[in-house]
Amino acid sequence: MEFENYERELKYIVTGNTSFDEVLNIFLNEGYKLVETINKEKHETYFDDSNLTVLKRGDVMRGSKYITEKFNGFLYKKNMCDKDKPYVSKLELGTKLRGQYKDVNEFIKELDVGINDELKPILYAKMIRNVGIIEKDTDRLYISYDKVKYYEKDESDAVYEEMLEIEDWIKPNSTAGNYNYDEHLVVANKILSNSNLPIKLTKDSKYFRGYTLLKNK
Repeated sequence: MEFENYERELKYIVTGNTSFDEVLNIFLNEGYKLVETINKEKHETYFDDSNLTVLKRGDVMRGSKYITEKFNGFLYKKNMCDKDKPYVSKLELGTKLRGQYKDVNEFIKELDVGINDELKPILYAKMIRNVGIIEKDTDRLYISYDKVKYYEKDESDAVYEEMLEIEDWIKPNSTAGNYNYDEHLVVANKILSNSNLPIKLTKDSKYFRGYTLLKNK
């Protein structure tokens, strides 16, 4: 296993017309400073067993191909959400070198997550991501605005969605999941809740969103 990371992030479904710049401006008008912007593209494959064990747990097992950074990797995201918090919490277990494993089933065997049945691709996603890193005082946030295309096999039968994610970036790539300071995420949610942006708070993963949208189209 190459890395473990504790992730906390606010997730929103975009329900109307808005843009990455509009989201950034909401925070800049609240005294945040823009540190960096990045444009990314990545392709993802979501895996599960025949009983959809991963989906039902609220977990994610994905293979990612980062077009911009030019590397592949496997990542298992273990659901650790607190129902009383507005943000999503997950423990990420992953590798940046997919070739290190023969396939996803060899990778999953290395993890102690209680999945013994064979995994197979359930759906695919392609996304264009606009990223902004912002900070205020000692608080730093990683804003991702994703335009996502989900499909099962044929891209011509895809569904589309836009999602906004605000990630805790005070301790990036850290396993310090038990530190208590989360006021920056609570404040960020209040800022967005008080804005006029057409967004809806969710705790659904992209895997869950894609699966649901494809089944209900």
